[in-house]
Amino acid sequence: MSSAQFESGLLRAAVEVLRPIVAQMIASGVVFGHLESRLRELFVRVAEASFEIPGRPQTDSRISVLTGINRKEVRRIRSTHTRDVRPTSFQRNLAADLVSRWTTDPAASDRAGRPLPIPFRAKHGPSFVRLVRETTSDLRPRAILDEMLRTGTVEMVDARTVRLRTDAYIPIRGASEKLAMLAEDPAELVRTMIHNILSSGKNLWLQQKVSYDNIGADVTARVRDEVRRKAERFLAETDRLLARYDRDRNPKAPGGERRYAGLGVYYFESTDKSTAVERTSRGSKGDDDGAVETASAARPAPAGRRMRRRTQRNGHQ
Repeated sequence: MSSAQFESGLLRAAVEVLRPIVAQMIASGVVFGHLESRLRELFVRVAEASFEIPGRPQTDSRISVLTGINRKEVRRIRSTHTRDVRPTSFQRNLAADLVSRWTTDPAASDRAGRPLPIPFRAKHGPSFVRLVRETTSDLRPRAILDEMLRTGTVEMVDARTVRLRTDAYIPIRGASEKLAMLAEDPAELVRTMIHNILSSGKNLWLQQKVSYDNIGADVTARVRDEVRRKAERFLAETDRLLARYDRDRNPKAPGGERRYAGLGVYYFESTDKSTAVERTSRGSKGDDDGAVETASAARPAPAGRRMRRRTQRNGHQ
């Protein structure tokens, strides 16, 4: 692939990633100039932090060359107070970590792995206070309990006992935390996809999607429920797997450089026919209304199966 084709592909990807966000921006009254100014700042901050030449200072001129933004504007942005454009999901991560510790602690679960009600405070054995102290030392356990009660993540069985209502933390109220998720989660998926594009078939990361474009509206509610149940069971197993190797949970876990790793599963649905039409125009044949995008090599459909599948090699299993 030529550099011009690669650049064109990156620009198209950026446009399509931003399309649903731009639609919501317009609906919310956010004008183009606001996004444009943040993009200029983002280009400058990323060039400044990630494209240094070892042993040499990062200059306005070099950043201007890297980004195509004039040197005067680069100087203005670098001289202003840094606005952290990265997501701030501390509250979300803290609550999710606490829930994970609860569900993976054998002392706080029954034989089937279901989380048990635990006392708020106890001298021995599992307790809500102990889980909080394992998660953070900066916040009071009572304040965290109040927040998790507010979001419906836990409930009080009695004055001294706390029950986990869900085995995953899901923000129920408040747009700010959900917007933080919008800033964080898609970026992680995009980084995985870029890694797989640039890896040339070596050390590919898991990246899979299954989709069909002719599912009736009358059954989508049932599909959503079934997919959610299967995904939650799978993610609970993955949580327990990763917990075994997390050195905060298990000091005896293998060593090495610290890495951030995880797995995301998502469901999508749309009434927009353009997506299916575009996919068909990219090379599907006949009545190809199913697609499996996966890392594995293409597999032939079982004999006698009318629905064809198309496999794209994006990541690996």
